[in-house]
Amino acid sequence: MNLVNPRTFNPEIIYLFDPWTQAESHGEMHHHDFLEISVLLEGESTYYFEKEPAKKIRAGSVMLFNPGVDHCELQPKGTRSHQLHIGLKNISLEGFKRNFFPNKHPLLELGKYHHQVLEKAWQLVRESSEERDEFQLMQKAVLMEMLVYILRGLNEDHINVVPYLSKSQRRQQQIVNYTVYYLENHYKEEITLEKLAQDQFLSPTYLSKIFKEATGVSPINYLIEIRLKRAKDMLKNDNLTIKEVASAVGYQDAYHFSKSFKKLYGVSPSGVLPKPKN
Repeated sequence: MNLVNPRTFNPEIIYLFDPWTQAESHGEMHHHDFLEISVLLEGESTYYFEKEPAKKIRAGSVMLFNPGVDHCELQPKGTRSHQLHIGLKNISLEGFKRNFFPNKHPLLELGKYHHQVLEKAWQLVRESSEERDEFQLMQKAVLMEMLVYILRGLNEDHINVVPYLSKSQRRQQQIVNYTVYYLENHYKEEITLEKLAQDQFLSPTYLSKIFKEATGVSPINYLIEIRLKRAKDMLKNDNLTIKEVASAVGYQDAYHFSKSFKKLYGVSPSGVLPKPKN
């Protein structure tokens, strides 16, 4: 069963880190509004899932927490663990809500694909520690492979849940996915809500409503975030002026660009420019 549209599938990494957790560490029960993957690379730990009894987790275990799934970790006395945690958003699978994966339980059983997922986890750790050229792009590429192996494992073992979106909800999802895809690939152009709606034969009000329900922001605010994120990367890595960066991401007015940038990041564009070398 194919759940991914390659054209619109574009996961975004919120965080990726691999800490060592020392003995007698006890986290609080919590959940996220995004998707989280946790892989126990070395050692052992204890996890609580929702209202289930404590479960001992050993090296090689892969966990995937959908939004709203309560969990916490306890590191027992005399033990420690090395884990990889990845926060993800902008996940879109056919028939499911945004940022949801089709696993019934957070602790995954992936059959013959389990080993491949672990290999990708260690590759992500290496990329993170070595920080070679374009390591963030490589991390995203490796993550995409990991997600494919997870989906294959869930599908093969028949433990995926049945897609629960209704026909109308699936249609809404398709509209949101197309809008996200269009914004991410045309952000340099002049875009209005009216144009986005007209291209899909929708009313601007309806498009804005279903888009905000799925992503938490309006289409235009989503566009602003894309532009400013691209601008931040350019300011850090490219030898361009603030005016050139503003123009490159779709702003005609550098002052308006700087104002929007500071509102989102709390610092002016000049504050993220590379420091001149002595």
